[in-house]
Amino acid sequence: MNNRRSLTAWLPSYSDAQRFLRIIEGTRFARLKALTDKVWDKTGTPQDSVDWSDPGKWIPERLDGDSLMLAQRLWEESETTINPRYLGGLISLCKTHKLIEFSEDTISVSDSGRSFLNEEPAQLARMDDYDGILVILSEVAARGPAQRKHILPAFRLFCHTNTTWRAEGSVKDALGRRLDNLYQRDLIERKGRSYRITIFGLDYLDQFGALTIDGNRTASFRRDGTSDPRENLVNSILRLADQQSEVAREQLRNHLQSMDPYQFEHLIKLLLEEMNYDSVQVTSASNDKGVDVTAEFEMGITKVNEVVQVKRLKSNVQRPVLDSLRGSLHRFDAVRGTIITTSGFSRGAREAALERGAAPITLIDGERLLDLLIEYKLGIRSRTISVLEFDAASLSEFASDENSDSEPFESEEES
Repeated sequence: MNNRRSLTAWLPSYSDAQRFLRIIEGTRFARLKALTDKVWDKTGTPQDSVDWSDPGKWIPERLDGDSLMLAQRLWEESETTINPRYLGGLISLCKTHKLIEFSEDTISVSDSGRSFLNEEPAQLARMDDYDGILVILSEVAARGPAQRKHILPAFRLFCHTNTTWRAEGSVKDALGRRLDNLYQRDLIERKGRSYRITIFGLDYLDQFGALTIDGNRTASFRRDGTSDPRENLVNSILRLADQQSEVAREQLRNHLQSMDPYQFEHLIKLLLEEMNYDSVQVTSASNDKGVDVTAEFEMGITKVNEVVQVKRLKSNVQRPVLDSLRGSLHRFDAVRGTIITTSGFSRGAREAALERGAAPITLIDGERLLDLLIEYKLGIRSRTISVLEFDAASLSEFASDENSDSEPFESEEES
């Protein structure tokens, strides 16, 4: 018997799905299908692409009649969060989890859909369990801070074991959409390229997640609503570890703010070396021309120069600093620059960084700098705690066969 499931395709945010349900309730299914068919007919081709980015513009231009009215309702009543061009994920979620039902071709919200609209935790957990979201949340809890590449193996195993999804591109896309779903629900937080579980996420796992600290992390919904005391203990350990990580991050932040500027430049030099830059040098303070560190990096099959300006500040870096660094590139025969600060960047600086036709300037703010220092273990050390759990499965070959007529240790001669 094949119990493999098909995951929700193009998984949307739950908030958009709730808006979608409220809007289409009472709508004839034929109207919704007519809208999706009309939009699909106007999709275009790679050679003749169609711009769907502004529904306020394309809806009145490309639709008419019932399709026009329904599309405008979806766009306006969702407070411009639902683009009627991209309804596939919303419809897939409703069908996969039976959130809607039909009465004489009219769409109505099912009991499951009503529970979803009321954000009943048990309903959300059933959906999360089915779609592999609990697997991902458990993995973030166990590994965080973790990047997608660290979470992917467990989710890939879940897909290959439990679902019909096999293609690597589909699995990676599904992982990204599910991470976005968890982030929008405040169950995880995102800093740079890394994800960490939040206190809300840990509480959610306390109720509905089953964590295993081994190479086959899995999660399953506890339908009786109870939680295993051992799981609570594991989550308590994770919560304490998360709190300690926050303390360490704050201590690192405070230390950077109090560092001698020259020593701070040498810390950035060390960071660049850990990131595989070559020939990293701190410039002379008397003649740096706005450049604090120079380095070489590989671009294709050649090495090119990069210049770095370091700003240990509490206020945002302004655009003139960026313009000054860009103007110094030619003096160091550099093709790009980077500004690293303990603070942030003004809007003008962010817009100028990727100015068309100008040399690119990478901006590393204080939060991203902390992420990098933690990733490369500079000013931070990690301590591993091993948690032992009994694994009966690994001893299955030594278990007695209760259905056997012979005694467990009966010898071949005796039988």
